[in-house]
Amino acid sequence: MAQGSMELDFTSLLAATGFSAAVLSVVLIAAWRMSRIDRFLLTCAMGAVLIAVGVGFSALYIASAAPPLGAMAFALMLVGLATLYGTARQFSAGASPAWAVALASLLSLAVTVPPILLGLTGVGFVLGYGASAALLLMTAYHYWRARREAPGIIVSIAGLYLLVGLSFLPRAALVLLEWEAVIPGQPSNWAENLSLILVVAAIPGIGAMTMSLSQIRLVRTHRLEALTDPLTGLMNRRALFEAEGGGAVAVTLFDIDRFKAINDTHGHARGDRVLLLFAAALRECRDGDDLAARIGGEEFALIHPLSSPRATPEAALRRAEAVRARFAVLAREKEGMACTASAGLVIGDGTAGLEALLAEADRALYAAKRQGRDRLVLAQAPPTLAC
Repeated sequence: MAQGSMELDFTSLLAATGFSAAVLSVVLIAAWRMSRIDRFLLTCAMGAVLIAVGVGFSALYIASAAPPLGAMAFALMLVGLATLYGTARQFSAGASPAWAVALASLLSLAVTVPPILLGLTGVGFVLGYGASAALLLMTAYHYWRARREAPGIIVSIAGLYLLVGLSFLPRAALVLLEWEAVIPGQPSNWAENLSLILVVAAIPGIGAMTMSLSQIRLVRTHRLEALTDPLTGLMNRRALFEAEGGGAVAVTLFDIDRFKAINDTHGHARGDRVLLLFAAALRECRDGDDLAARIGGEEFALIHPLSSPRATPEAALRRAEAVRARFAVLAREKEGMACTASAGLVIGDGTAGLEALLAEADRALYAAKRQGRDRLVLAQAPPTLAC
């Protein structure tokens, strides 16, 4: 009677596992269809589908004890777990998980399925449980590596995968302790039930937190778009104000000379290419701590913090001139055009805000325009805070 009760409990838990996995796959696919930025949601859903179908074959195996059904159940479960492993790699690295899923699937199937098909079900169960544990532990590891993106959620996901993965080890250990090369049907013991209880409890949590990760990435993507100039990929004005941390800085404001004439003569497409070349010049010439932004139209800003001994006003002047020179070279080499830029530079000692510094740099820039363009003008007196 106790044995029958345990088998009934295992069957009920198995059904709950399959149902949870199926529901998870539907929810993840629906979430992916709403926002297709994060393809790891779809990969995770595919893994859940495979596990749900594998659970169905496990139920058939329990009813018939036919080795081919057991082999199919393990095969689907292992490929599903390999797909979840691929999901973790896709999330952490952003690359296609296809090769990782294929390799993990082939290795786990190669050690598990042949013994079961040959009737050595005891051997197959031990190896299958071991392969399942390995896949789940590797999944936990790859989520753990990506924990900086959202520490609380990702550590929790890694912890659930770790816990479920470890639960497969007692299942393998008990089969080994009661060693029989051939087992008539599904093993039935406390470790089997405990493992399925953990799986049933973990699936909703993993699903909810996986969707939360997608939402976090979506919010960050939208924020990044709001702070990025769509043409050049540089910061926009809003991002520049958020990123600038105060202190002594050199602020240079650039303006491409006669840019309207470029658009009118050569078309806006070529004008856009000229803007991209100036952005490239900024990227090539800026220092690691510099902030580069497109303020609007053909105006660009470069903020050079003066927080280290080598970050001097003279170095800021050299960098501004290097940007102008590099832009002229790129325009000639890439577009066959003679393009120049004017610039205004102001040195701030930290007593004035960025708005005041940009206004002063703008006045110096227009002085450069009035003096004939294609030059840099240094503001004579840095602005100070109003009393």
